[in-house]
Amino acid sequence: MKDLPYVDFGHTPYEAAFGRADVYGVNGTPERAAKRPLSIAIAGCGGVAQAKWVPAIRRLQTIGEPLAIAGVVDPDEARRQKTASLCAAPAFATLSELLAKTRVDIVLVLSSDSFHVPLAEQAIERGVSCLVEKPLARSYREASSLARLAEERGVLLAAVANKRFSPPYAQAKALIDAGALKDRPTIFTGKFTLGYPYVDLLEGGTVHLLDLLLWFMGPVARLSAQGTFQDDGRLESAVVSFGFVSGAIGTIMTSATGLSFAPWERVEIFGRNAFLVVDDQFELTLHDGEAAPARSWRPSVPNTLMFDESFGGYSGLLENVLDSLRGLATLGSNGCDGAAAIALIDAIRMSLERGAEIDLSIEGLMP
Repeated sequence: MKDLPYVDFGHTPYEAAFGRADVYGVNGTPERAAKRPLSIAIAGCGGVAQAKWVPAIRRLQTIGEPLAIAGVVDPDEARRQKTASLCAAPAFATLSELLAKTRVDIVLVLSSDSFHVPLAEQAIERGVSCLVEKPLARSYREASSLARLAEERGVLLAAVANKRFSPPYAQAKALIDAGALKDRPTIFTGKFTLGYPYVDLLEGGTVHLLDLLLWFMGPVARLSAQGTFQDDGRLESAVVSFGFVSGAIGTIMTSATGLSFAPWERVEIFGRNAFLVVDDQFELTLHDGEAAPARSWRPSVPNTLMFDESFGGYSGLLENVLDSLRGLATLGSNGCDGAAAIALIDAIRMSLERGAEIDLSIEGLMP
């Protein structure tokens, strides 16, 4: 390919740094300033809220996004007061109290997993849009029901899929869409590992890899899983084989026996005599010819013009959701997308329990 698509790799956009002499990209643009102002509420003030989403909101505000934090919600007083201080926003013990007292355009649901659906339902019933952290729900039945509720009420429901907006994966998708693999994707292989034991392997981690698999390859028709288990019965490791509706095939390996501060994630996607690799959500490499040089994309580290909120995909995802709410963009990850990833988790568990291949259509797991 002569002309390769370009994605900013989490740093100041090229046009801002070199076209407008705005080295940190903080001066905004007339186009951004003209957007409809929106207000956001944070429901759940734990680690992901404080470490990822509050900085993502602040990053967008810094570059001129017309966005205000209407309030924060958490049943734990210490957490909500700390987060309220970080956000310079009022704190509430319940979402119903916040919605009764404050005008909100969208609720960012960041609570513990079992409260994702109840909190999102509260907001949707009041006509308020939602962006829900992964997993969207604890089961496909709950997730699909939530997506139907949002559709019936005419309310935007977005599912967190920040890796879609992380530069290495966004660049990979742009290359594939531009024909860099010389054919549609034919094979997907993926690896996800972690070392800390307190996160559910499928819902808390592998769900990201499953979302990427669906994004790159399309819907899954069938899958088969094998696994090993810890002494307490929790899943320790699994290998899963997939057959896609398109006719493509794939496999993933996921394990809680790895190391969290060592290489932990890898995706390979093959087309026709061409393939690409994304290592650790950091470096993308394209191999597209026997005698051609490999081409790679990676950030320069250290780089004072690189922003974690952008590289992790959080600010890009949030901006997409806000612009979708304004009618300016197509939603990058909706409720049905979130439900599809949960359907794969349910199917993997079925396969492990039954020791058999699972046909998702027969089991009612096709969105």
